[in-house]
Amino acid sequence: MGKLIAVWGSPGSGKTTFSVKLAEALNSRSKKSAGHKTLVVFTDLTSPVVPVVFPNRKSEDIYSLGSVLVKTDLSPNVIFSNTMFIKDRSDLGDLGYLGYTAGENKFSYPALTEDKIRAFEEQLRLMADFVIVDCVSNPEESLLSKLLLQDADKVIRVCTPNLKCLSYHQSQTQMLTRFGYLPEDHIGVLNITESEQQYSASDLKPRFGRIEFTVPFSSTIREQYMVGSLTEQTKDKKFNSAFESIKERLVR
Repeated sequence: MGKLIAVWGSPGSGKTTFSVKLAEALNSRSKKSAGHKTLVVFTDLTSPVVPVVFPNRKSEDIYSLGSVLVKTDLSPNVIFSNTMFIKDRSDLGDLGYLGYTAGENKFSYPALTEDKIRAFEEQLRLMADFVIVDCVSNPEESLLSKLLLQDADKVIRVCTPNLKCLSYHQSQTQMLTRFGYLPEDHIGVLNITESEQQYSASDLKPRFGRIEFTVPFSSTIREQYMVGSLTEQTKDKKFNSAFESIKERLVR
């Protein structure tokens, strides 16, 4: 069974970009490793992520997670046929993405049930070594996010060094604790998305909690995000090194 990794953070924390790059790190091939089969699930139906990650793909190569979850038979074939794979990078193995597409919203599909989500999760775990879930910022607004966050083997809590993110985590962490989540077990990541930061890691720790990793600002990643090429290879050594460290933490 594959590991389920939930990525959770405030709006604007860069958790979607983080999810994409974490998937690449886990999936990447090398002389020492064939890479891990990895699937990424974007759960946001309020602001669908597929148009952000794949803005330049032809419409016939875009598939919706909603088309999977309305099926009565959640077989691997159904899931694979609606998964967007990265095919033009020799350094990657089996890396696929599922998410909602442009124009979709909560009224586009019937409401999900817990049984359907559990069945979907089971198939994902059987199909991949790692399943990365890009959760919505407020899990109570998405049953899909909520249940996958609850079931995750590891939760990565992403924070940016600014007051807005701090306020969010101070508020939401209390709520998660009340609903039975265990924020103290989360892997804290400081994600620096701007060239100038409002606070340092040492400033954040007393209020954010344990920070295990820091992802440095990368102008390359900013450019990829702006032009819609997040799935292209990244050659920023410091940025890649941070994700290699996170990868080691997850696979051990």
